[in-house]
Formats: sequence, structure tokens, C-alpha cells
Amino acid sequence: MVNPLLNPINSISILRNVIFNPERIYRLDSVHMQKYRDKAFKKIVKYAYTVPLYHERYKKAGIHPRDIKGINDIIKIPMVSKNDMRENFPDKILPYNCNKNKKHVICTGGTTGKSISIYTDFITMSLGQITIIRDLKQFDLNWKKIKIAHVGNLNPCRVDLVSEQHFDRYVNPIFLKDKRLNIDVSKPTKELIDILDKYNPDVILSYPAIFQHLAFLKRKGYGNNIHPTVLYSAGSILDEYTRKYAQDAFGCPLLNTYQSVEAHGVIATECIHGNWHVNWDFYNIETMDDYGNIVAPGKRGQLIITRMWGKGTPIVRYTGMEDWVTIIPNYKCKCGLTTPIIKGGVEGRMRANVVLPSGKIFPPGAFCFVEPVLTKYKSFKVKQYQIRQNKLDEIEILLVIDNDLRDIGVSVDIIKKEIKENYEKKVGPEVAVYIKEVDEIKNEENSRKPAPIVVTKVKLKEGFDILNK
Repeated sequence: MVNPLLNPINSISILRNVIFNPERIYRLDSVHMQKYRDKAFKKIVKYAYTVPLYHERYKKAGIHPRDIKGINDIIKIPMVSKNDMRENFPDKILPYNCNKNKKHVICTGGTTGKSISIYTDFITMSLGQITIIRDLKQFDLNWKKIKIAHVGNLNPCRVDLVSEQHFDRYVNPIFLKDKRLNIDVSKPTKELIDILDKYNPDVILSYPAIFQHLAFLKRKGYGNNIHPTVLYSAGSILDEYTRKYAQDAFGCPLLNTYQSVEAHGVIATECIHGNWHVNWDFYNIETMDDYGNIVAPGKRGQLIITRMWGKGTPIVRYTGMEDWVTIIPNYKCKCGLTTPIIKGGVEGRMRANVVLPSGKIFPPGAFCFVEPVLTKYKSFKVKQYQIRQNKLDEIEILLVIDNDLRDIGVSVDIIKKEIKENYEKKVGPEVAVYIKEVDEIKNEENSRKPAPIVVTKVKLKEGFDILNK
């Protein structure tokens, strides 16, 4: 394949984006940011109108790009679902007469058993990288000089591998010699920590469970050369116990980033003050209730995302991420940013909600009651844990104990007892709570992705039936 950097349009675009885009969120005041967002939104709507899926929707709704004067007109635009993307792939999610051979297919993980596929290209991948560069500013890290290691999913058609094959291989040797390292998450943890020990990265990006496993080995004397400035987590919920466990082992902050395949970049990043700042020059986010009605700022709802840049498959008012969030607009933070924030972080996906016989609903991020017990006793003897809802009226908590710490400090029996009591208080007498000690918690079935912290086997319909009653 011809090096895309030989095309001056591509090389100039990358240079321009690297120079101007990272600082924009700091540089522009609210008035100028609004003007920028208006322009970006009109441009992406105009592009989406050339794509059959969107064109047909807009035409049916009586909408034309000339009707859109700015971001405030977003309410006029029809929403697009995950099923819409799935049913219209491959022919209706790229512009008419677009050459698919010049695009690359990326797919989601398909945790519901049904992944979706969309198209990307070189320029879109380059813009997605800008959001990562921006995150480093709060630590005064120069993206051109530091080493970044990414432990990700390098399966075929996954965005990590596609970016490595069609972007990193051309850009990194020129701009970032030996400064970026991608590692397949499926490697054994001891092999991962050996690779990281030799590379000695300044920044590590991975899943929360990977950081927990690496932190466990770090405590056992592995990885003596690993001294990162910051760790960034993505891909699943980061609970407070895992954060503290990893931070204590590595001696640096572990912060959240909110990413997705469809977004093709970092939607929001947690700053050192605990606020999840939205990259609002790149994305517009809204929230809706269960019936598709827009909810007011400050109210909890399901995410609707618009990616206001890039080519390939446009993402405009897309509802398929199914994450629960609460958006606070124009939040002035101590870190120096004034942006919309996701209050309290991402709570998890609708289908992963824990619904109880009483009608109580717990998003995954709000169903982690192990950490308070371990914090109370200042204990790190739980290596890993998972909460499983096996039935509507049965909760099982799996604990993996660090045997080297088993007999140090508070007893495992007391920890089990108090964790059980915590959950019994939350779920009520109708639900049986069991604590089970296991040797390991296996990865998701048919996936390289680490096991989630909260798992429910209750079908979505069964949960809705309870709520309707």
C-alpha cells in the first residue's frame, strides 16, 4: 500500500491538526467555541447528507443541511441507532459512489453478541489521535518526547489493530521514533509486565482489570523499571478499589478515559480533580430517557453522541452506545478547563443494569460496594472481584485473594462478612447474597477483553417486566 503521507493533503492535514487542535479546548472562550462548534456541526451534517442512511432519514424528516444554522438546531436531526448501522452496512453508511477500498472497516466488541461495523480512513484516524495528545497537557508531558504503551485488543477489525496497520506504521517512524508501543491484551500478564519493564513507558493505557493484574505483579517485585507518570483506563468501569490498588503499586494517578469505536477517539477524560471533561470541540453529547425524549442537563439519561469531525461513516445523533450519563454544561474546573463534564463518570450500559425484584435499578458503576470495606481496613488482599447477578433474586460476589496477604491484617472472613452485609442492605431481603472465593475470574466468553466487574444474567426483557409491574 502507498504511504498516505506521500499525499500532501494528508501530511499537511496532520501537521495542521497537531499544531492547532490540542490547544483549542484551552484557547477558545465560550463564545468562540460556540462559533467553532456551529461550523463543525454544519459541516458534518452536510457530509452525512451524502450518506444513504442519513440522506434517507433526513429526507423523510423534511430536513436539508441548509436548515441547520448551528449546533442548537441538532434537535431537528433524526437519531440513528445501533440497529440502523448494522442493517445498513456495508453499502449505505458511506457517501454515494465512495470507493470502499480506500476505507478501513472497524468493528465494536459485540458484547451483546451483535457487533457493528463502520468505516474509517487515514485522516479520521489522525484526528482521533489528537484527543490523546490533549490529555497529556495536565501533566506537562511533551507528546513528542514521552513513551506511551497501549495494552489493547489487536484482534482483526478492532480499532487498535486497524490504527496500528494503517496509521501508526506510517506516522510513528517519522514523528514518534520508538515512542509508541502497542501490546496485545491477550498476552500472559507476566509477559506484559516484562515487555513494559523493558520499554519503561511514561504513560500506559489499558483496561482496569489489566492494571489490577499488573499492579499485583508489581507488588511481587516484577516491573522494577516501570515508573509511569500517569495511567489511563478505558474499555470498562474503573471502580475505586482497582484505582487505589493500582495507584498504590505504581505510585501515580490512574484516570478514566471515555472512548468508543464509533467515537474513534477520547470523548471525555478525567482530570486530576476527578471531573470527566468532554472534548466538546470534537463531540456533542446529549441524553435521553427510555422513550427517546431529551432530558435536561443535570438529569441522568442514555447517551446520544455526535462526532463533529472525520470522514468514513459519520456518527450523528447516534444512540447505540447505550451508556448512562449525567451531563453538566460549562463546568469551570480547578484544572483550568471550562467544558461540559460527565458528572460522576459513565455509569455503564442499560443492558448491564442490575434490576431487583423490588424495582430498584443499579447501573454497573453504582453497584460496587466492595471498596468501602477494603478501604475501611486499609487492605489490598483482594486481588480481583466480580459481582454477578445470576437471577433476579440472587447476587454472587466472587473474590480472588492474594495469598501472600491472606494472614496479614484483617481476616478474610471479616472482609467477606462485611461485603455480604453491604450488599444485603442495598438489595433487600428478597435477594440472596453469596460470597465465593475463587482462584481466578475468567475473561469474557469468546473475547480477549478482561472480565467486567458487574455481570447480570437477567435478560433485559425480564428486567423491564419487573419495572412495568
